[in-house]
Amino acid sequence: MEINGVQICNVCTRTSEESVGAVFIKAMKNGEEIHVCTGCIPHIIHGSGDVVKSNAVIAAEFKH
Repeated sequence: MEINGVQICNVCTRTSEESVGAVFIKAMKNGEEIHVCTGCIPHIIHGSGDVVKSNAVIAAEFKH
C-alpha cells in the first residue's frame, strides 16, 4: 500500500523510508492494488497469496 508517497509492503510491512534501497512491486489482489517488497516476492511465488495483508489491515497496523 502507499501512504503519503511511502510504499509499505503488504506482506512484511517494510516501508520505503526504513529501507531506502528496497524495491517495491505493485500488484493486484482481489481487485485491490498492493505493494510487495522484493524480499517477500518468493513467499508469494512459492507459497500463496494468503500471506498478503489487505490495505485495511496494513492501515490499521500503522495507526497503532
